Amino acid sequence: MIILFQIYGNRRVYHLELTYSILSVLRFLKEDKAGIRVVLASDEANSRPDLPVEALTMTPEMLHRWQMGGTYNHAIQAYALHHAVRHFDAPVILVDSDTIFHDHPRRLFDRIGPGKMLMHAREGTLRDSDAWPEWRSLIDRSGGRVGGQAVTPDSVMYNAGILGLCPSDADRLDDVEAAMIDIRATSDMFTAVQLAASLVFDQGHVSTCEDLVEHYWDGPRAYYHYQMQRMFPGVLEGKRIADPDMPLPPLRRSPPIALRHRVAARAMRMRRAAGPELGYAYLAYRSALSHRKSDPDLANVWADAGLAMLTWGTRDTNAHPSDFSRFSGKQLRSQTWMKPDLQARWESYWSSVKDCNESSASPWT
Repeated sequence: MIILFQIYGNRRVYHLELTYSILSVLRFLKEDKAGIRVVLASDEANSRPDLPVEALTMTPEMLHRWQMGGTYNHAIQAYALHHAVRHFDAPVILVDSDTIFHDHPRRLFDRIGPGKMLMHAREGTLRDSDAWPEWRSLIDRSGGRVGGQAVTPDSVMYNAGILGLCPSDADRLDDVEAAMIDIRATSDMFTAVQLAASLVFDQGHVSTCEDLVEHYWDGPRAYYHYQMQRMFPGVLEGKRIADPDMPLPPLRRSPPIALRHRVAARAMRMRRAAGPELGYAYLAYRSALSHRKSDPDLANVWADAGLAMLTWGTRDTNAHPSDFSRFSGKQLRSQTWMKPDLQARWESYWSSVKDCNESSASPWT
């Protein structure tokens, strides 16, 4: 039985996630290996000899092919899994690096078998997705079939942070690849591989495993990275971890919050008659400013959290630039502690809010 990770490219932050994820698996295997091997598929530049895992090298030619000629990076999930299940001739579970094991991995393998596949979690039907306009366009343009698979408004999407199956079902990955190619031919949705796997695997039986692992592609990710940097100093610079047997502290989902920021956020909510989501965004804004000199990394975590809440956590139209004055307009550029990409995202957010309010003839103050 194979737990497969994969990493490539030049984004070192993924090595933080990978390190924590692999160590979260190994802490269970120390007590009971259960016949499970941990394998890391990588190009040479991203090999990790400091981690006690088996290496599966991806050549430049393989990477180019598995990324559909460089047009779709996420395609590697399907191709790497396909390669591994045939190479090892054993059940394989592909795990995204932003995953934490909270239970023994043998429990994941208990959920796969002939005709039984594994994905992370059920996300819902396409018609219930925030991306429904894009999926509706795909259905219309494809005639409701991709790679021979029917795709309808009621097709179920599963999260592909975990993908697992047995060698007897390896041929299903041919169908996943065909569906993925058809989806990308008519849509630029980055979740093409996820939809393709969902459509094909759902022809059999799909189990999920959100009760066994945590997949944190959003939400606490920035603060997790902050904590991992302190656990694994030097990994971002390409250095090795000192001890793979080190204790693995649990990760906190959010930083401690000062009482004064809670009080200020509550007052702002009352003044604006706003919901708790906007209140949290304001709390994060104040927390970021309070840490900008003493701990710029933590300040960026808070600034990211506030923007994420404004962008994804609320449909509240009462977000006023005046409440976030240092993160809007000319003052935003004076926040030299803030990462440039985060500054750009704040600018983009205010631009989208202004466009939305102008189109609905709402005042924007």
